Amino acid sequence: MISWMQKHRKYLVITIWISTIAFVGAGFVGWGMYDFNLDRASSVAKVGDEKITIKEFQNAYRNLYNYYNENVFKGKLTQEKAKELKLDKLTLNQLIREALLINYAHELGMDVSKKELEEKLLSIKAFQKNGVFDKNRYYQVLKQIRREPKEFEDGLKKEILLEKIKKLLSLKSADVEEEAFGSAIFMADKLEIASIPISDINVSLEENETKAFWEKNKNKYMIAPSYDVEAIKVTVDDIKVEDKEAKEYYQNEKFRYKNEEGKILPFEKAKDKVIKDLKFKKAKKIALKKYLLLKKGKIKANQKITLTEGKDDFPFEKLKRAKKGDVLKPIKQKNGFLVIKLDIINLPKPMKYEDAKRFVKQDLLEYKKLSLLEEKAKKMLKNFKGIDIGFVTRDDYKKLEKAKLGENEALELLNNIFSSNKRESYYIFKDKAILYRITDQKLVDEKKLKENKDLIIKNVESLKESSIENALISQLARRYEIIRYK
Repeated sequence: MISWMQKHRKYLVITIWISTIAFVGAGFVGWGMYDFNLDRASSVAKVGDEKITIKEFQNAYRNLYNYYNENVFKGKLTQEKAKELKLDKLTLNQLIREALLINYAHELGMDVSKKELEEKLLSIKAFQKNGVFDKNRYYQVLKQIRREPKEFEDGLKKEILLEKIKKLLSLKSADVEEEAFGSAIFMADKLEIASIPISDINVSLEENETKAFWEKNKNKYMIAPSYDVEAIKVTVDDIKVEDKEAKEYYQNEKFRYKNEEGKILPFEKAKDKVIKDLKFKKAKKIALKKYLLLKKGKIKANQKITLTEGKDDFPFEKLKRAKKGDVLKPIKQKNGFLVIKLDIINLPKPMKYEDAKRFVKQDLLEYKKLSLLEEKAKKMLKNFKGIDIGFVTRDDYKKLEKAKLGENEALELLNNIFSSNKRESYYIFKDKAILYRITDQKLVDEKKLKENKDLIIKNVESLKESSIENALISQLARRYEIIRYK
């Protein structure tokens, strides 16, 4: 869908230093697994003559993490989820991909001139004051993001080089390609639509069928796994912070305390946050000491807690990897840190019927209603009289407002219609069934083609460039040696 494509355009380069960072979601596979220790090597990998330094990896990972956090998880991405998504591997694979292209650029004799670097530097808005490059601002921004000018400019050279090599891979779209792409996207169907609300479906449940449904699906109704642990809590409430300590901490970390405009807050305005952060820092130090003592058996935990998945706010991934008797490193809580020793793992098990009964009834009721709704949709399909929607393309969700469908529902239905080869059919939502009939069809919506010509060209050229680049990367991966450091 064009509207979706406009909102979710993907970008290739993830080494950009000051800009919004995006990522090619497909990743790059086929080069095997890796494992490296950032504390032991100066680089995480070497590709041909190009080294991928720890700092490059950390910066690229941070950019990718922030992108996912802001655009996908809306500020709720955790480190545990990032590990599950393998963002570290995605980051390294993309950096290797870029390093392959840079090796190839050097092989072709490509380079970056001083003038090109200056032009790029002067164009970065973050370094401008009143629309003009400001040297003092440049150094100030680099200081804030903890970058040395040489390091930053070396990264900028790589970006320019990547832009150059990508220009070589760019091919203009042909008329026949634009027509084929546009036809696929802007084919128009004339629709007639009717709706059957699930509220029209009445069902009743008997005790015997409820119990039979539970017997058949009892593994769906499980008691969540839980963990009996011995715990030591270290709270920030009892930790005192003197003004002198707070001021010293602020001086060292003041770049972390900024207002909405990105300006560093004065101490008095940042004071409460500074004190809170310093309390947590002290609490963590105490918790680490207790962790070591508990692990060595020199102290005992003073509490017993049961942590249940789905009920307690806790990073259960850590407990899932632990064995009985393991002591976990301090875990940050809302008001301090928790040090725990795993005592008993209570595995999930099916609920008793009486405990699961209300959930079973709810699921069985929904199942029966949806089944009867589908039966009714099948019976009504041949003779239904619906609303004439007119001609629609894949992204004409607004035209379905007259059928009382929201944007997401309309897009879901249109996607189903344009993916099907049926002239008339139905689509089941949780709260309704939609009957549809295609009464006429236009292979190409000329108006849409003209309105979106630039977007069509852009997408055709992007698809061609991606295909060429992927083929080139496969060849370069055989040409240049790729080493991952342990």
